[in-house]
Amino acid sequence: MQIDRRRIQTYLYDIKKNAIELEELLKGYTDEVILQNPVVIKAIKYSLIEIAEAAANTLQHILARGMGKPVSGYIDTLVKARETGIISSDLFSTFKPFFEFRNALVHRYWTMDDTLILKNLRTGHKDFYSFIEEIERMISRRKKE
Repeated sequence: MQIDRRRIQTYLYDIKKNAIELEELLKGYTDEVILQNPVVIKAIKYSLIEIAEAAANTLQHILARGMGKPVSGYIDTLVKARETGIISSDLFSTFKPFFEFRNALVHRYWTMDDTLILKNLRTGHKDFYSFIEEIERMISRRKKE
C-alpha cells in the first residue's frame, strides 16, 4: 500500500498550526503571566497533546501504509520510525521524552509541573519544525523511488 500524502500533509499542518500558536503565546507572555492564567496553561497543554497526536498519527500511517509495520502505542511508533529511517536518531532522542510527556499529560495532567512544561517548551518548541522537515524529506525521497 501507499501512504496518503494528503493525510500526512493534514497532520503536518496541525503540528505547524499548533507550534505557531504556542510560539505566539511564548513570545507574548512571560512564564509568570502564563502560570497565573489557568486558561492559557490549559491551552498550552491541549496544543501539546494535539501536536503529539498528529506526530504519532503521521508516523503510524507511514509505518502501516507505507511499510506494512504495525505498532502498539506511542513509544513503539517512535522506535519503529527510527528503526526504519523515517526519523533520525537525533529527532528520536528529542521526541521520545515528548511522547512520554504526552502520556503523562493525558493521564495525569493535573499533577504536571506547569513551570517545567514552560521551561521545556521554551527550549524545545523548534523540535516540532524539525519533525515536519524530516517527514517532508522522507516523503520527497519516496516520491523519487
